[in-house]
Amino acid sequence: MGKESPNFLWLVCEDQSLFFSMYGDSSANTPNISQLAKDGIIYQNCYTPSPVCAPSRSSLITGMYPTTLGTQHMRAYKESKEGNKINSHNSLPYYSAKPKKPVRFFTEDLRAKGYYCTNNSKEDYNMMTSPLAWDESSEKAHWRNRQNNQPFFSVFNFNVTHESNIWKNETNYSAEELENVQIPNFFPENSKIKSDFKTNYKNIEKLDKQIGIIINQLKEDDLYENTIIFFFSDHGGPFPRYKRSIYETGLRVPMIAKWINDKNRGNNYQLVSFVDFAPTLLNAANLLREFPFEGISFFKKDNRSYVYAASDRFDENTDIRRSIRDSKFKLIYNGDTSSPVYKSVRYRKQMQTMHVLDSLEKNRELNNFFLNWFSKRKNSFELYDVSKDYYELNNLVSNTKYNQIYESLKHQLFKWINESDYGNMSEPVMLDSMFSHSMSVPKLNIPELINLDEGYLIKSNNLFASVGWRNKKEKVWKIYTEGELIQPKNDFEVLIFRPGYEVFVKTFKK
Repeated sequence: MGKESPNFLWLVCEDQSLFFSMYGDSSANTPNISQLAKDGIIYQNCYTPSPVCAPSRSSLITGMYPTTLGTQHMRAYKESKEGNKINSHNSLPYYSAKPKKPVRFFTEDLRAKGYYCTNNSKEDYNMMTSPLAWDESSEKAHWRNRQNNQPFFSVFNFNVTHESNIWKNETNYSAEELENVQIPNFFPENSKIKSDFKTNYKNIEKLDKQIGIIINQLKEDDLYENTIIFFFSDHGGPFPRYKRSIYETGLRVPMIAKWINDKNRGNNYQLVSFVDFAPTLLNAANLLREFPFEGISFFKKDNRSYVYAASDRFDENTDIRRSIRDSKFKLIYNGDTSSPVYKSVRYRKQMQTMHVLDSLEKNRELNNFFLNWFSKRKNSFELYDVSKDYYELNNLVSNTKYNQIYESLKHQLFKWINESDYGNMSEPVMLDSMFSHSMSVPKLNIPELINLDEGYLIKSNNLFASVGWRNKKEKVWKIYTEGELIQPKNDFEVLIFRPGYEVFVKTFKK
């Protein structure tokens, strides 16, 4: 790779909707994020395919939908509890999903072409991380650890705006401080709810300072101009009807992209999905690979007609919902109409806002607030004009004026559902189809090592598998590309990885 290769930097915050000044909300003072927005493009319609972190992150790292990967059920995988240990949330074993389609962590493609790839430091892909994904994934991971002039892709994850920091940073604000706090009109006017929103804005200000440190380091290294920067959130905001919700507040996220040598500024209204991020980076790096993503590149392109999303199990609660959005309208399909949208999530009950809502509902004092959320039943379909109705309060599905739009979106949505490998089945049925009743993780074929005078060739003997190697005692795996002649210094190890299979590692004597 030459000096012309762009660098990439992802600044990823957690649990945030459009609570930023570039989206018209100036409640938080964010000079660093605002400056990045002035230097780049503000994406008004960026969507995650899942309103919770681990499934959405699986999509970011692979360019595939969670319902294709089998990662749509939250907290299905824990590295330390894998195997036949039982998940307390659902009484099923923990598992790392086994996709049917070819899947590869896209950072492997960058590393194979000479990029230095770092993650600082949250992974959380709801599946086993490829051992070949990162040069370094730790709290110390940084582009500054690379070789001189080596192109890089660096991810920095910021936890300060996570849902849990609403109650961990709970503060007693004065009446004056809360007076000007604006909350969405579907929330009852309540000082405790306002206090939670105020804390969220304070957390955003802390986030901005942390982001400023990273951007200043980039500028100190004279790398700002030649680095493509993405700032975004992993899904929607930390409040009820935001996170875990398939409404806009759960799926639509802040997103800024600062490109290189691009004089375009301001707002971009094209539809963008997390499945598009991986193909976009490879496109910007001018890299091709042998099998496709489900996403499409938005690097100098605008080809997406629809964005899709799915919600399934969040911890102990399952609620199968699917959605499609075009440039104006959103259709939601509810697989279970016999239960409320509201789910009693133990983790979320630590938030003051949830205490208020639960209490008002119990005492039948909520009036019309959160009416469709607590309602005992759901409609099979919900249709909203999200270009006018951001909070999706006016369901148009019974309005005959919108029949054509409804039928068109319904057709496209079920086409997507039926084409997804695992999006149209329950979690137990999915596991049976992946692993059979025994839940035994399949093994990979043994690779073949070809010893030549100049070095060694590695023949994978496995379809759609990644191959790595390293000298004995080295910590970082090198990406092996087909036909490459390796020249180990001493005894060396070979690794074969394919998502859902047992990792193969073997030491070879030189």
